[in-house]
Amino acid sequence: MELTALGPADRARMGAALRRGEPVRLDLRGPFPRDLRVDEVAPLCHEARAGDPELDRALAAWAPPPARPRPDLRVTAVIPCSRGQPLGARALLAQDVPVRVLVLSNGPDGPRAVPGAEVLRVPWEGHGRTRARALAHVRDPWVLFTVDDALPLGAGFVRTLVEAAEAGGYDAVMARQVPWPDSDPVTRRRLRAWTPAGRTPVEVPQVDDVAALYRTEVLRREPLPDVPIAEDLAWSRDHRTGYAPLAPVAHAHRRRPAALFARERAMHAMRVRLGLPPTVPDLRAAVAALPGVLRPVLAAGPAELPNQLAELAGQWLGARDARRD
Repeated sequence: MELTALGPADRARMGAALRRGEPVRLDLRGPFPRDLRVDEVAPLCHEARAGDPELDRALAAWAPPPARPRPDLRVTAVIPCSRGQPLGARALLAQDVPVRVLVLSNGPDGPRAVPGAEVLRVPWEGHGRTRARALAHVRDPWVLFTVDDALPLGAGFVRTLVEAAEAGGYDAVMARQVPWPDSDPVTRRRLRAWTPAGRTPVEVPQVDDVAALYRTEVLRREPLPDVPIAEDLAWSRDHRTGYAPLAPVAHAHRRRPAALFARERAMHAMRVRLGLPPTVPDLRAAVAALPGVLRPVLAAGPAELPNQLAELAGQWLGARDARRD
């Protein structure tokens, strides 16, 4: 699709086109929006220009990684999927290196066929065990774990991850997560902190299985732990892990209180079980944290208040759950 502006309606159309697998061409006729960043818009575009030399250089610098074939590489991508079709399967099959896509279909609504991919009907046994069991079906030296609502950007996405792992000698590397064009301000700010823009790979404390490439031989020796969530965090504690900022993947969730509460509760319980300090150790700490809830609400609007309270409650109850185990 063609875009000449980046207003709210244009961003919604852009996100819908990306989810359908359509390339987006941006020919911006007007100023770049102040609430967006070039390094987050350019990776989403097949082509992008603005008619301003400085802005055009920035758009080109942050374009998704182009094709540069390396036929010597072999990668298997593993995608657990419980609904519809995995969003990134088509993009993974179109990479500049051979990628075998293995979809772990679980649940009654999981896909029975995915064009170009292999589908395994498997039970859902938690994030750790489900992915670890898939390794029995992996024959390639590299395995990419990703999720069914993540979209790899650029034909060189997988190769960029492999080359970052090779250059740094990492056991695993993770991709940069960029927000969808219509993502909310809180999501944008958090993704900028979690996977910041950069030009070179760096070592990080952990990878994120939203999109993380592992050495298969290392996973065979030391598989992902059998945990319901945060398997990537638990595994990373004993391995060298890196971050490849020039390998972008579009991924972000709509912020909804119930989902935020459930995720924060599960994640923070697992963090405490792993020996990490709780973010909100008790009710007193939860009450003390309430003023901090107001800052993102003031920035994003009153609709963000239930989300902030849900996250805070989930962090507090997650720590309590872990202490009761």
